[in-house]
Amino acid sequence: MISDNERSIKTKILGGYLEFVDSTRFFTTPFSWLFLIVAVSFLALPVLVLVKGINFDVFSSGGKIVFGFILILMSSVAAAVVAFLVAWNGRKKEDVEKITIEFIIDSLADLQALFIKSVAHFIAIFGFFAGLFALIFGHELIVMFGCNLSGVTVMVGSVLGAYAMVWLSKLHRFLFSKLSKITVKVIVQVFRFIVLHAVVIIYNFIAHIVKQLFDYFFALLQAIVDFIANSLKVIIALAARLGRFLFAYARSPFKNRESNNANVTPNE
Repeated sequence: MISDNERSIKTKILGGYLEFVDSTRFFTTPFSWLFLIVAVSFLALPVLVLVKGINFDVFSSGGKIVFGFILILMSSVAAAVVAFLVAWNGRKKEDVEKITIEFIIDSLADLQALFIKSVAHFIAIFGFFAGLFALIFGHELIVMFGCNLSGVTVMVGSVLGAYAMVWLSKLHRFLFSKLSKITVKVIVQVFRFIVLHAVVIIYNFIAHIVKQLFDYFFALLQAIVDFIANSLKVIIALAARLGRFLFAYARSPFKNRESNNANVTPNE
């Protein structure tokens, strides 16, 4: 037997789960997880920078290059932390009363815009210090990342490019949200048009089939009625002939008797 205490605990746990499933948080929570994944993913970028340096065999170079690479690696850590904070602070926290397609589109637009903005901050900080340390310690520190530009170009280009990306994130959010909503409306209208025409076609097809069935049914019923009527006519005709025959047969002895009486003479 389950005690009242155990039943109360299970009711509380199940009740909390059911409350979570029935609420909009069941749908908004995954979006929060996506923002969290985007934010945490930036913390892995310094590892990629380290792997890039190891593949370039930077630690076998001179002390100046190694020291410059360590500074670049530290700048990548700082840039990753800043990008993480930007993504973390911009995550979606709102709790809505109703889940709509507009909410989903706006959430995806916010996620993409936030990703572009976070990448822009990482590029601005990492690119600026990478170009600066490349000017100080050697151009190889930029070449290892597949870039053959000068340190000054990298510094200026990173900052200006990141600034443009921030504005691009706002434009991207606006365009993605508007175009997605228009696309959804068009799809809904096309789907509604197709469904309505499909319903009309199916209705006409079923109506035609039903009409044909009724026509066949009434034709069969008419054939049955005609068969019964004709059969009754034949039966009545046969009965009439049989009646006349029986009536004639029944009167024939009397006719013969009268004729026989007429033929008898007095002499006889």
